[in-house]
Amino acid sequence: MGLTRRVSPAELRRLYERQRLVPAEIGERFGVSGRTVRAWLRHLGIALRPQPERRRRHQPPSPAELGRRYVDGGLSIGQLAARYGVSATTVRRWLQDAGVSRRMPGGRSQAPSREELCQLYQAEGLSSTQIGERYGVSQGTAHNWLRAAGVPLRPPGQPTRARTGRP
Repeated sequence: MGLTRRVSPAELRRLYERQRLVPAEIGERFGVSGRTVRAWLRHLGIALRPQPERRRRHQPPSPAELGRRYVDGGLSIGQLAARYGVSATTVRRWLQDAGVSRRMPGGRSQAPSREELCQLYQAEGLSSTQIGERYGVSQGTAHNWLRAAGVPLRPPGQPTRARTGRP
């Protein structure tokens, strides 16, 4: 069968039988087609559910939430897909239906360079909240920028060297 090393039979059974995901949804998680997942299920002797149950529609988040996460938060279509457990195609459709303008492929919100982020976070000791304030974005967006740039993050709650001016 060639069941990929990325998914064990137990995991496949859990996703299909317990979580009741459809083969296409399982396939999206592992980079294969729904047809491949169905072949894996048949090989393992797992009975396929009736055809009408195979397609499951996900309720999209509100247009305001989509805009907040995609435009204001700077999340990518892939990050949104992972957050909501759907495909990137579904997220693209949601954005279009919500009237949210898409960024150019590979485009990000106005993130500073990795060097700038390292300077601010490591050398100056600013928090992600302070970096966000400096660039007019949320703490979450600044945190996403740091992670995406591969800047090693401090443990949560560790004091920063920079002062916020608050008591």
